[in-house]
Amino acid sequence: MKKLLFAVSALAALSLLAPSAGFAQHELSSNNQVGLFLTPDGTGGTGSSNIGVPVSVYLVLINPTDGTETPYANMNAFECMLNFTGPNLFKLADTLPPTSVNVGDNSDINQGFLEYIVGLGVSMDVTAGSATLISFQFMTVSVDPTYISLTPANAASVPGQMVFQSTVGDLRQMYNAAGTAGAVVFTFNDTGVIPVEDASFGSVKALYR
Repeated sequence: MKKLLFAVSALAALSLLAPSAGFAQHELSSNNQVGLFLTPDGTGGTGSSNIGVPVSVYLVLINPTDGTETPYANMNAFECMLNFTGPNLFKLADTLPPTSVNVGDNSDINQGFLEYIVGLGVSMDVTAGSATLISFQFMTVSVDPTYISLTPANAASVPGQMVFQSTVGDLRQMYNAAGTAGAVVFTFNDTGVIPVEDASFGSVKALYR
């Protein structure tokens, strides 16, 4: 919470100290889903078998909406944590939106996690129903599987929840795109976990309802 308060003071853009009165509940739709994908629009694969070469992977928020299913045009903050299980995965880069400040701990992937508590000085637009939160480059040098899951930040504003904030001040929960809280959303050297290649995210999710 102290880290988050620092971000509020530094950017004057965050108000992630408490949820809004209209905090949305999950309704098993494709709205407010967050995952890791091979494309920045959230329609690419969720696994890679490349070894020894950099792989671009994108943390994407799909269809950010308010409690009445009205799409947001932009956003200015988010919180979540990536967790890693498996050998010899390197983070070569993690690129945040312009004017971002992260006060989470993303110092060393060898800790088994990368934490992001991010505020944007200038809001980012939602384009065609998706927002690229972070662009990563990873590289594995092992043939053994590595799994990446998503969980709330250690210093989460809302305990037990990943969240994002719209520019009108609404704080909304982000739901794991794999369908289960804390589930694996991306793999190296194993089958992808969210079958979204060659289809829109929303239409594919509808198949699993």
